[in-house]
Amino acid sequence: MNNRICRTALAAILCGAAFGLMLSVRAAGGGDLGRLVYEKNSLYHSISVYRRGSVVTLQFGKLPPVHMQSQVNLNDLRQHRLEYSKMSFCGLLYNPEPKRMLVLGLGGGVIPRDMRYYFPDAEIDVVDIDPEIPHIAKEFFAFSEDGKLKVHVDDGRMFIKKQLRRDPVPKYDIIILDAFNGDYIPFHLMTKEFLQEVQRVLDDDGVVVANVFYSNRLFDAEFKTFLDVFDRCQAFYGLDSGNAMLVSGGPSVSILSPKQAEEGARQLAEKHDFAFDMVAVARRLDPDSTPDPDARVLTDDRAPVNWLRSQEKQASP
Repeated sequence: MNNRICRTALAAILCGAAFGLMLSVRAAGGGDLGRLVYEKNSLYHSISVYRRGSVVTLQFGKLPPVHMQSQVNLNDLRQHRLEYSKMSFCGLLYNPEPKRMLVLGLGGGVIPRDMRYYFPDAEIDVVDIDPEIPHIAKEFFAFSEDGKLKVHVDDGRMFIKKQLRRDPVPKYDIIILDAFNGDYIPFHLMTKEFLQEVQRVLDDDGVVVANVFYSNRLFDAEFKTFLDVFDRCQAFYGLDSGNAMLVSGGPSVSILSPKQAEEGARQLAEKHDFAFDMVAVARRLDPDSTPDPDARVLTDDRAPVNWLRSQEKQASP
């Protein structure tokens, strides 16, 4: 059985397990996530915050499956409790010394907070469309801003458009796309036209990292769209979740072999003493991964996101 079939089968199992867990959580009024400490319907999300001991969980949405957006152990802020957050660090394998970063999607603030911790001299812009989220991240998830870590309440695409109107246009070394609503990424943050705008604020040796799910046909369309814009794209696949990271670089960035990725991870771990296993993150790279050749590029006038998200990928015979 090849890697692609294994990932599809694993994703189906994980999705089924997650569905059952989320049903039990909602039915029990918090279930294993603990007690509900905050709930609000904002303009953009149905927001729920749960706490069990020192562990706080953020969820968007009410209808199952309800995915965890963030989870933080307040007694150990370096701990990555959800697989995707540590996987987002894979961009460092391509650009190990970022000076400026952009993160679309704040959630509980796990990713930008850890980037700020390990790269104290870097300037980090975080963008979230929902004005409620920065308040929640600060009150419940021990997130804070400072002179180098700033949160902007704005639509991610509009923020980038505003950056493009600046003179000179700011350039980022790492751009992390992690903006989710209650179900998935807003379609206007997935299209070819959007990625072309992202490309224009990316430094020549910078990288874009997109947090996506690989268990449905939308993944292939996303992968194909990244390839169409950036010419090159590599994928890192989660083992404990259905998350994947799509990584594309600027013109000065080369694709990585598994050996190069692991060696880069060891060097990073030695220098920064990460609280998670960076080598394990590097080993999630599948250098042979490609999208379905029949997948179509997502564009502003054709982005069948909901239709593709509802269709599971079929394993090859």
